[in-house]
Amino acid sequence: MPKATQLNVKLENKVGSLAKLCRDLASRGINLLALSAPDIKAKSGLIRLLVVNPELAQKKVAEAGYSFTAEEVVYVEIKNRPGAIAKAMEKLARARINVRYAYATAFRNSKKSGAVIAVSEEDLPKALKLLR
Repeated sequence: MPKATQLNVKLENKVGSLAKLCRDLASRGINLLALSAPDIKAKSGLIRLLVVNPELAQKKVAEAGYSFTAEEVVYVEIKNRPGAIAKAMEKLARARINVRYAYATAFRNSKKSGAVIAVSEEDLPKALKLLR
């Protein structure tokens, strides 16, 4: 799954809003592969969601009343070892591809990590080719 659809959900910055979003998704059968909820100082911000079934998720998120956009991102599996993410980022840098943002995670003893990398729409095909 090197290319994935990420949902960018606008969410109010208040106690319980992220919990409600997660519960609303779960109750509608939406499984999350990744979630990014950055520190937000404003009244609202974007929660980034990588989901298993983006078409269904878009329908269910809309039905739940959330405002969102969909974005194509790179979703790669990399080795869980020092330098693995650096190597991926260096490939993109050598190709003059700017990374707009990225997030990744793995279990401590896992052999693999999952990384979400956002680049410009015009750079997406090249980034996908480099990181396959």
